[in-house]
Amino acid sequence: MIVRHIFTSLILIGLAAEVWSHIDIEMEDYYFPLEPMINYCKFADQCLHDFVSVCGQDNLGITRMFVDVCDLNEYNCDEKKQYRHVKLDICKYELVPAPEFFFNGP
Repeated sequence: MIVRHIFTSLILIGLAAEVWSHIDIEMEDYYFPLEPMINYCKFADQCLHDFVSVCGQDNLGITRMFVDVCDLNEYNCDEKKQYRHVKLDICKYELVPAPEFFFNGP
């Protein structure tokens, strides 16, 4: 009985940690305009895809949905852009692009 309670508690703590790691943050908390250039290519190389959709916004206020944070970093690296992770509500009317591997066969 006690083992079941401990096991259930550990699962709940693990789920809470996973949710907490994806809480949307305010743009002001993440990016300061005078911050030095961020190396998005380095972030993209070290990132593991988790497929949790995020909203990105550039310095002109243009928003775009990304498959996950890794996708945002890869896009910034490839296109020389500076999208930042912002609250999901900002992109609530945009569609999430499907990952490329759904279209590429084996």
